[in-house]
Amino acid sequence: MRNLLAAAFLFARSAAAAEMGAKELVDRANKTLRGDSSRARLTMTIETPEWKRSLEVEGWNKDRAFALIVIRAPAKERGETTLRRKNEMWAWMPKVERVIKIPPTMMHSAWQGSDFTYEDIVKADSIVKDYTHALLSAKKEDGRTVYRIQALPKADAPVVWGKVITDVALYDADQAVVPLLEEDYSERGELIRTISFSDIKIMGGRRVPATLECAPAQRKGRRTTLRYSELEFDLPLQEGFFSYQRLQKAGG
Repeated sequence: MRNLLAAAFLFARSAAAAEMGAKELVDRANKTLRGDSSRARLTMTIETPEWKRSLEVEGWNKDRAFALIVIRAPAKERGETTLRRKNEMWAWMPKVERVIKIPPTMMHSAWQGSDFTYEDIVKADSIVKDYTHALLSAKKEDGRTVYRIQALPKADAPVVWGKVITDVALYDADQAVVPLLEEDYSERGELIRTISFSDIKIMGGRRVPATLECAPAQRKGRRTTLRYSELEFDLPLQEGFFSYQRLQKAGG
């Protein structure tokens, strides 16, 4: 009996350690393009079989609670701004001079008609806090180890995905954790979209994927691509920078 109890204890402890390791990898990958604070310039291109549209975007992030995203071009959308302060979010529409409060139910809605959601754009941390994580495999490659991790939602968690599979790479040289792939599934197990991370390079002093491509599984020929041109990390941003007053001025 004592041996059985000891074995059960060791199994539980090893399972907990594996979960903690997988969760830490997901957490670090989730922060790769954000850091503790950051500023970014990027181009978002939405492509369908019928049309193609691009936006120039600038964004700031702080911790896990603050984000300010401003569209710089084209002229038609210039100045449209999204602000997140902890659990609240707003959008400023300069054409109609109106601020719209974004309810929690819209966090998984498309942002600017793209295949990314409001939650994706403000780099929220739902994937870390609302899911449990399990390591599925680890594969050693040249100078890095690629981990495949499964995330399942916690009971009653306010999430849209029934399962998330991620591939992340841990680099030997600098211990950087970089996301490579994300597969988002419905509660019924159907693949809904795939996000690929590529063009890995040093930007802002860190190893990051400079290109992200999101492709919905059921809409062939459609995709949204983010290409980063500038990244700065560890900026001295204060909470006051992400003020409601700045929402209407950031696009000026």
